[in-house]
Amino acid sequence: FRAQQRKAEAERAAGERHLGKLERTALADLDLDGTADGPAIRARYKELLKRCHPDVNGGDRSAEHKLARVIKAYKTLQKAGLTT
Repeated sequence: FRAQQRKAEAERAAGERHLGKLERTALADLDLDGTADGPAIRARYKELLKRCHPDVNGGDRSAEHKLARVIKAYKTLQKAGLTT
């Protein structure tokens, strides 16, 4: 249900900014809406990196998949010029 809610929020926000599917998905992976600006994106990225990093989780690799998604999402948003 949460994924559907994030997707719906991203689609509503995307209508305002004309974001593509990749950008909307990347913002959803960072738990942000389509109105997020560069500083908000960077701050959320850093927060999620710290939370999902294996060293912080005592070597627990369960958050590794989420970490990979966060990194990929940020790179996507960088290429789109949203992180400035």
